[in-house]
Amino acid sequence: MPLAELMSQIQELSKIDKLRLMQFLATELVKEEDATNFFVADQEYPVWSPYNCSEAANVLMNLLTTKQQEQND
Repeated sequence: MPLAELMSQIQELSKIDKLRLMQFLATELVKEEDATNFFVADQEYPVWSPYNCSEAANVLMNLLTTKQQEQND
């Protein structure tokens, strides 16, 4: 199947099917590479998120306030 025909069929997919296709392609690419350079299957990896991170927000607000005071002086 030519790539142009495949791309037109991909455009017709639903959003969730496009996401599944991306996941499938990413998995296929990883399989083709050296497995030691990528994530291990069925392993959990922590991901940092700014949600519920009020301490970091307070640090940033204090920095912003300090910078604004310096500019006003």
